[in-house]
Amino acid sequence: MSTRLLLVRYGGSIVLRKTCAALIVSALLSLAIVSCGGPNADETPQSGTARLQTTADRPKVIVLLVDSLLSPSIDRLLAANKLPALRFLIENGVYKRDVISSFPTMSVTIDSSLLTGTYADGHGIPGLLWYHAAEKRIVNYGDGSRAVWQNGPRQLLTDSLYNLNQQHLSKRVETLHEALDQAGFTSASINGLIYRGSVPHELVLPANLAKLVLKTQKVSVMGPHLLGFGTLSSVTNQPLPEGPLQSFGFNDAYTAQSLVSLAGGGRLPDVTVAYFPDMDGRLHKNGPGDTSGVENMDRQLQIILNAFGDWRRALEHHVFVVMGDSGVAATAADRTAAVIELDKMMAAVGYRVLPMGRQAGADDDVAIAVNGRMCYVYALSPRAPLSGLAGALGNEPRIDLIAWKEGEWVQVQRGGSGSRLRFRLGGTYRDPYGRTWDVEGDWAVMGLARDAVTGRILSREYPDGLTRLHGALHSHPGDYLVVTAVPGVEFHANGSPNHPGGGNHGGLHREDSLFPFIAAGKGRLPAPPARIVDVKAYLLSLVQAGRVRIGAGR
Repeated sequence: MSTRLLLVRYGGSIVLRKTCAALIVSALLSLAIVSCGGPNADETPQSGTARLQTTADRPKVIVLLVDSLLSPSIDRLLAANKLPALRFLIENGVYKRDVISSFPTMSVTIDSSLLTGTYADGHGIPGLLWYHAAEKRIVNYGDGSRAVWQNGPRQLLTDSLYNLNQQHLSKRVETLHEALDQAGFTSASINGLIYRGSVPHELVLPANLAKLVLKTQKVSVMGPHLLGFGTLSSVTNQPLPEGPLQSFGFNDAYTAQSLVSLAGGGRLPDVTVAYFPDMDGRLHKNGPGDTSGVENMDRQLQIILNAFGDWRRALEHHVFVVMGDSGVAATAADRTAAVIELDKMMAAVGYRVLPMGRQAGADDDVAIAVNGRMCYVYALSPRAPLSGLAGALGNEPRIDLIAWKEGEWVQVQRGGSGSRLRFRLGGTYRDPYGRTWDVEGDWAVMGLARDAVTGRILSREYPDGLTRLHGALHSHPGDYLVVTAVPGVEFHANGSPNHPGGGNHGGLHREDSLFPFIAAGKGRLPAPPARIVDVKAYLLSLVQAGRVRIGAGR
């Protein structure tokens, strides 16, 4: 799941790229400074290396987080005998096809949920784009090269390189890396969007970029013991694919080769989270039926397993986790049918929409933050009450859900029908994950029903939908709607990227929300987690179980 299609123009061609991290690429190329130098090649990459030697006897957990990895694609290629590495892991482990993602289903929010074990109301990252009420601006971590010019390169890089992990990610929640360090374990992040930890690091920017934009070449951040972040921070001194034509290191090969280097040098920490970004761009362009990215990913996995000499030997002392992050919904080919022009809809009823890159003023009525197939619509003035905004959108049949807070209740309206439902925490009905709810109105709005066996309420159309929607609506201050599109449709405002004939995510629907999870190692492994917010506890259980076994054997 990731998030978006980042279009970077280089040498007259369009290069598909993605992820919040990759907007470094956009900034570099857009500023025409691709010839500038990065960190010195002989610079020692990390300060936590010596400490890693003290944990060399523990079983290691290696997490391969593959952006937009889909279980239907895995199953199709397994049937055709085209995925030897993934088949090996599945045959020696556990495989769950339908783990539930976060909401909105955008990489920064999903990865924050993975690392903290909370939805957006806990970790405080509402989406790739959101309106910051205190600063009166739209935060954009990078949804395309246009973000460089609309927000300004200084603000864009500050938000993506520093604010995302160090300021906006809530300090009230503990990340996986912080929890591991607190318990005496070590960890690494390679190209992960969310990486906050307890160890200080410096991201070293190319000198010309620093002079032109940030006025400093080094950005101090807190991360895990080892931090790989493209050309800005490396876990190895070995050459890596991190030049301008390789997205400055934000690519699958960089991630795989970094892992191989750590494994070959005996420097793997207790837990490594390695992010593989390339597949997302293919699926945005070609849609969820494109399986070529899965085959490419399997080849990278083969390279990683080969680094241990023997695949079975690799499982003797390591647990491998391969997981996606969200689903991908196919987008209709015809742009007129596929794209809801939100800013035009607002303007048509007389609302003034805040332009990207500017602080809100007295004349602005509405702010729109598009997150693919989901968006936040903010009421900025008394001229634009939430009821008026909901009314302006309610007749559009391509809109799926319109939701907003009303006291302790969440109001939900289905687009094009006027059907309504409301719910709140605590009450009569228990969901499959133990939360209780009061629910009133038309249950069909969110596809709710009571399970005939357990009596619990659930929605197959919107997995864990009550909790995820409630989380988004309580993720940050402000008066706003949460709006989602029906499958096949996505939103547009302020020049946001769209993918007619391709694929997208962001929404609450099951097509956006389900991803595969594979874990393999020696012996019996725990059953896979049900939701992205359960993955952190799952990983901690793996390393803690390893410590108990080692301690008992001494």
